[in-house]
Amino acid sequence: MTAKDFTGDLMRDFRFVAMLCVPMLVAGCTNSGFAECGSPESKELIDKLLKEELEYGIQNQIDAQKELGSYDSTELENAVERLKISLNDVRTSRDDPDSQRFSCRATLALELPETVEKKANETRSMAEMGSVRDLANRYKMKRRGRTYTTEFDYFIQPTDDGEKLFAEMDDDAPALKFLGETLASYLLSDEIREEKIAEDQAIAAELAEERARENAQKEREREIDSAFAAEGDAALNAAEVQRKLASERINAVWLAMPADIQRDLDDLHSAWVKQMKARCASEAAGSDERSSMRKAKELNCQTRLVRSCANTLNRNVGSTSSRMRYCRF
Repeated sequence: MTAKDFTGDLMRDFRFVAMLCVPMLVAGCTNSGFAECGSPESKELIDKLLKEELEYGIQNQIDAQKELGSYDSTELENAVERLKISLNDVRTSRDDPDSQRFSCRATLALELPETVEKKANETRSMAEMGSVRDLANRYKMKRRGRTYTTEFDYFIQPTDDGEKLFAEMDDDAPALKFLGETLASYLLSDEIREEKIAEDQAIAAELAEERARENAQKEREREIDSAFAAEGDAALNAAEVQRKLASERINAVWLAMPADIQRDLDDLHSAWVKQMKARCASEAAGSDERSSMRKAKELNCQTRLVRSCANTLNRNVGSTSSRMRYCRF
């Protein structure tokens, strides 16, 4: 499990831890006359209870994940201690008129240290989670500056002898969940940052390797294309040389024939030349993706037919027969 994955798991697990922990009672010495929801003693106990349960829940969860490495518990203690918690607009009701147990509701105000919220936001951003403000909205908490407020339920009850006061929180306090997720993000900021750096470096290395493979492939393709083109150019050059030699050969034969035979064959030969060129163009069409190779094939075809024609016309040179020889396909 990575630190990033664990951050998300801790957010889910912390709700369960809080529900298990919050029913625990915190006791303090007091006078029974001050056993009221808004008494200084009650507020002090709630402050202590919130911080103890918060620290206990987060500590247990992080300690359970040894793969995250060593953990300095004082960092958590210091962060929790710096939380400013206050209860305002306290309201009191009794579930049972004959009981000294008070049901209390107040506006709980939580002020996060600036460094805690900043690092928590950085962590949540790297882990692709919502900001602390988004988290507050999820738990229906209001924000003004760095102070978050929400409705908060708790219970106050003195002992029968009035010597001690017990405080108990509601078993599903959104404030505890909000603080738990925020502080978990804060505590894991270094692990997430290191993991993010390593992840970015791995991605960068992978992209570099991919670019290297692509460049190598492009270089191979360029070499193949270059060789492919060179082959076509060489074939065309050779074909042009052979075609020129074939033309010289048939011209020599033509001039060697008697003038009267040249006149008689002139129209036939012109028609043959046109037909020969059309046939060779058709034969070469679509034969290769390289224009040079197609042209070379066309010229080679012409060379073959022109040479054949030259051999046919050569029979008219020095012939005493009245029959003329002319080129056919």
